[in-house]
Amino acid sequence: MKIDFDQTSLMRTFLIIQVFLFSLASCKNEKTDNTMHEIQASEIRENPVSLFDQRWALLTAGPQGNLNTMTISWGSLGELWNKPIVTVYVSSDRYTHTFMEREDRFTVAFFPERYRPALTYLGSHSGRDSDKIAESGLTLEFLASGQPSFAEADMVIEARKIYGAPFSTEGFGDVPAAFYASRGMGVHSTYIGEIEHVWVREKK
Repeated sequence: MKIDFDQTSLMRTFLIIQVFLFSLASCKNEKTDNTMHEIQASEIRENPVSLFDQRWALLTAGPQGNLNTMTISWGSLGELWNKPIVTVYVSSDRYTHTFMEREDRFTVAFFPERYRPALTYLGSHSGRDSDKIAESGLTLEFLASGQPSFAEADMVIEARKIYGAPFSTEGFGDVPAAFYASRGMGVHSTYIGEIEHVWVREKK
């Protein structure tokens, strides 16, 4: 059967519309996949040891315009005083220590492996000296609560500080005593936060 020019144009237009709709659907799905949704603390399935030791995290405290972040590899998840908790440790030498002492809340953000260079940068530079978040290439954003987060993070824990105190050197055994003696750094403070929200993003 012979197809005239008008029919051919119609078919091409139809195909173009299909491609456009497919692209639109793909963009919509990508946006949906990039949206964080909330889970319960008890639904975190990743091993807490590997979360901190292998993946690292960004500990961030402070309101928009007056905050700081640092990379941490020490931390734990669990339950204490009948509350789900996240525990982090910050040396008195670190700029973030001031923010953790001052603020009532903080966030702990975890990232896919491809952002390891950014976390390395943020762990080796001080916020006293520059806008290291911007220099790292990560995108600072804020949750509905006003707490800091990052667009690239795949899990963010919001916590309310319920305990904060420096280690007592009188209680040190041989491991912490040797650690601080060999490094000459400030003693860490322990911060325990009641987990208020856990946000996760679909992995791509």
